[in-house]
Amino acid sequence: MRLVRRRRRCTSVARMRAVGTRRGRWLRRLALLALVLVVAIPLFDVATRIDPPRLPAPAARPVSYSGETARVGDAYLARRGKLWVMQVAGEPVDLGYQHARLASPLMADGDGRMLSLFATTVPSRALRAVVSAMVRARYRRLDRTFPAERRAEIYGESVGYADPYAFVFPTYQRLVYLHSLYDIALAFEHSPLLACTAFVASGPATTSGHTFVGRNFDFDVDPWFDDDKVVEIVAPAGKIAFVSIAWPGMTGVVTGMNAEGIWINVNGGRAGELDSGGVPVVFTTRSVLEDARSIDDAIAIIARDAPMASHILLVADGKTGESAVVERAPGRALGVVRDPTTTVLANHYRTAPLDADPKDARIRELTTTIARNARMTELVARDRGRIDARAAVAILRDRSGVGGVALPLGNRNALDAVVSTHSVVADLTDRVLWVSEGPHTLGRYVRIDLANRLAQGETAAVNEAPDDIEADPALTDGTWARLELGARLRNEARVAAGAQQWGAAVDLYRRATEVRPDDHLAWRGLADAASRGRDDATARAAWERVLALAPEGPAAERDARARLADMEHE
Repeated sequence: MRLVRRRRRCTSVARMRAVGTRRGRWLRRLALLALVLVVAIPLFDVATRIDPPRLPAPAARPVSYSGETARVGDAYLARRGKLWVMQVAGEPVDLGYQHARLASPLMADGDGRMLSLFATTVPSRALRAVVSAMVRARYRRLDRTFPAERRAEIYGESVGYADPYAFVFPTYQRLVYLHSLYDIALAFEHSPLLACTAFVASGPATTSGHTFVGRNFDFDVDPWFDDDKVVEIVAPAGKIAFVSIAWPGMTGVVTGMNAEGIWINVNGGRAGELDSGGVPVVFTTRSVLEDARSIDDAIAIIARDAPMASHILLVADGKTGESAVVERAPGRALGVVRDPTTTVLANHYRTAPLDADPKDARIRELTTTIARNARMTELVARDRGRIDARAAVAILRDRSGVGGVALPLGNRNALDAVVSTHSVVADLTDRVLWVSEGPHTLGRYVRIDLANRLAQGETAAVNEAPDDIEADPALTDGTWARLELGARLRNEARVAAGAQQWGAAVDLYRRATEVRPDDHLAWRGLADAASRGRDDATARAAWERVLALAPEGPAAERDARARLADMEHE
């Protein structure tokens, strides 16, 4: 018995020692992991940090307020109707500082909305941390391709911005990311930027012989981009003054005109691959407005920069009436199409070899670019000789299909799908713009006179107002109210469907179709939710209604027909 007890005691001791050894190994591993994390995280932070340029900080200047107008020295941010109009002048650092000091509350609102959208899209905090780390690693050298003047301007912004989100990324680094976001978004398979349409008409195509441009910038991401759009008038030291229409915080250009009558805007296109070593397009377009006095100048500047992402640029000259479409993709030769009087632009390429790229073929196949290009061509030809500012606005507000076929409100085959973040008409000869104050194209188009703004500042607004273009009747006749309510019900239905609450989703989609019987998106949602909820009769009827209401693109039509055919064969 003693021997048995001794053996048991020895076995217990051996087990305890083994457990202690294993526990010790795990403790050592945990300690090593903790040490690695303590060392690695700061090292990763240092390795991926984007530091601002070493420049003298701008002198701190107070912001003063008078009604809705904010001022920093001679720079101001004021209301013109529902638009924000900003005017700044000086060296790059000062331009950025003035912009951010004036627009900090608007910038913070936009940053908050984007972070909220990120959290909604990626609900897992851990996954968001992984995504953020991947972004930091991939784009750790992002600002090295930025022109020195733009780094300086963003630095000035980072100093002037009362940033409530510096804990996410350092302010300068986050502003660098945000200025490249347009290019990164262009590379997405379902980019919200692949829906813009524009035209140029000059000489005999217009009533006055002036050069007119019309442009819908469709960026269907968040209402903030429409609600708080900024018309920024910039007078850079030693450069050409210009006006840009974008959003608070954006110092690059997506739509703009300079004091020499040169116009440029960006439309999405798809070819090649994203090149993080290229120059963001919003800085190339900015260089065009600061330095170009002719179409040839503009094309030379565009050719100088290697693009970060594929896109299409529309340039025009109010002095000569010339216009050109410039097509770009990383690693590909520049494509240029010039026209002396009229030009139409959507989202597909026209020059070889870009027009043979498989990605461009998918854009033609999946989006409404062909339909919008055809409709714009029809309208510009129909109105030839009669185009002025009002006629141009009417073209941008057109909601019919090719041949004047009626389309449901919001259909993406229309030039105006009621999603434009900004819609702009410009008389390049007179250096005057009309900018939609929102919502989308429905509100008044507010006149902005660049020459008078540069000469008189905010007081020029008094002379601009009489030539504003009135709001669309759809804004006040109940059409817009129904569209808003229908969209709200659709969004609620989408949330219910995401939670697989098919009955609730079907009910909400039905209510959306009752508010707007022509809402093809609501009918599509109803068809899908009813199908998943095993209500085949409702699903079949809804798919038939989708087809009757003209699906919002070739791929959407094929999908609807295929879904209906599958149900008929079951």
